[in-house]
Amino acid sequence: MEIEKNVLKRRDLASLTLVENAFQQGPLAEAMLAAPSIERRSGLTQIQFEQEYRQQQRPVILEGFANQWPSVKKWSFDYLATRCESTKVTVNSYSSQRAREVAFADFVHMMKENKGAGASPLYLQEWYYQTSCPHLAADLPELDICQYDFRRDLYGEAVSTNHQLWLGQQGGITRLHQDSYMIDVMHVQIVGEKHWSIMGPNAYVNESVNGQPDFSALCQRPSCQLMQCVLKPGDVLYLPAMWFHRIKLLSDSIGLGRKCLDQSNLNKHIHQRMAELLAMALNAEEVKETHPELFNVLLIRNRAWAKRMGINLSKLRP
Repeated sequence: MEIEKNVLKRRDLASLTLVENAFQQGPLAEAMLAAPSIERRSGLTQIQFEQEYRQQQRPVILEGFANQWPSVKKWSFDYLATRCESTKVTVNSYSSQRAREVAFADFVHMMKENKGAGASPLYLQEWYYQTSCPHLAADLPELDICQYDFRRDLYGEAVSTNHQLWLGQQGGITRLHQDSYMIDVMHVQIVGEKHWSIMGPNAYVNESVNGQPDFSALCQRPSCQLMQCVLKPGDVLYLPAMWFHRIKLLSDSIGLGRKCLDQSNLNKHIHQRMAELLAMALNAEEVKETHPELFNVLLIRNRAWAKRMGINLSKLRP
């Protein structure tokens, strides 16, 4: 089994835990406290965004860009419980030990009951709501700055608008990772606040002579590009493809994950998609071992894609 040299890219549970612990204490935690903030811009036009940030591959927060969205104005967990009452969702899907399927209204009830010392935050991650609760889309307008998304040409409108909702309790964490498939991140904060820690796509951590990750060296490298921010309701974060990011919920939170494919990344995107699908089809047992916290997430993700594309998974050909 080939071992990834960059500890930040490893997906086994031990490596994920090592990196997450580094955000809690030690050189990386200290560097995070002193990290500069991601630039915030208010009133940015689509042309300005294209020229100053997307073309330059620079992260930016579009402050209050979604303030007028119906979801930002009226959503709460109780409101969504009435809109999606019996819809089945998988809570804590990023944890193979804690993942469970419940009705959405039960998830909201569980959040209210899950309080006090020792309670682990509940997190509904990467919920493809359009496959099970599509009427929510009316409250989540398309962003004009996302019109460059080449997935529309590649897969069709249904996949291009197959966005994700992220809903969780204060203290919930999405561990450091790079998003798959060479896609840009557009994250809209709807309810509550999130803290984002980000690193440049070339950030690298190798093991020192004692076999432990050398996080001190990481923080000293210019390629680390460590930055941070707090997203508030109505804010939109743009993060270019392959930037590392870690998210912590500062309060009970709802956010929308919107992905965009820059045409310049098309070949790498197709290669990554094919590599993932072929690995799952032809080498599933090893993939389960090397990516134990991700395997079931990939199944859910690809089933959502198939449903949105009208693909019958019982047939090899249309």
